[in-house]
Amino acid sequence: MAAPYPPLPLGFRQGWLLAFSVSTSLVVLAALPPFLPEGARSILMELFSGVCHQLDSRSPHVYGEAFAVCHRCFGSYMGLPVAVLFFGFVRGAWPFTPKTAPAFLFLATLPALVDWGGEIVGLWHNTPVSRILTGIVMGVGAGYFLVAAIVDWFMDRSKQKGTTRTSKT
Repeated sequence: MAAPYPPLPLGFRQGWLLAFSVSTSLVVLAALPPFLPEGARSILMELFSGVCHQLDSRSPHVYGEAFAVCHRCFGSYMGLPVAVLFFGFVRGAWPFTPKTAPAFLFLATLPALVDWGGEIVGLWHNTPVSRILTGIVMGVGAGYFLVAAIVDWFMDRSKQKGTTRTSKT
């Protein structure tokens, strides 16, 4: 019986596995501080401080200790592996053109902008759940482009090396 899909090129597999490993590691690292001793926790918090404001009141907590990032950043990190899984499921389908890609990215950030803007102008108070969910939407949107770039790089690299092996899955 023939496989329902043609085999995946080696470069696709390598890029996809790297993207999945890195994106999943980011989620784990962001959530790890509450489970670490003080010295290691401080190092991890410092590493993430360059990409997140880390406001205590806007960060997830476990056992009274904050994650390394705020709710929205954590949601964004959670969205990255979701995007990688989806990209693999659709086998790298690329429905975007140079005209539609920016619009897609804008739409992916729009829920977070609305959630943040509504708070700023006093229409509502956003919540940890709204911040995490809007972060996930941003992470999935951005993550799809990131995994595509990583896979493309590996595919180009394998073509330059003349590697044409494919996966049987």
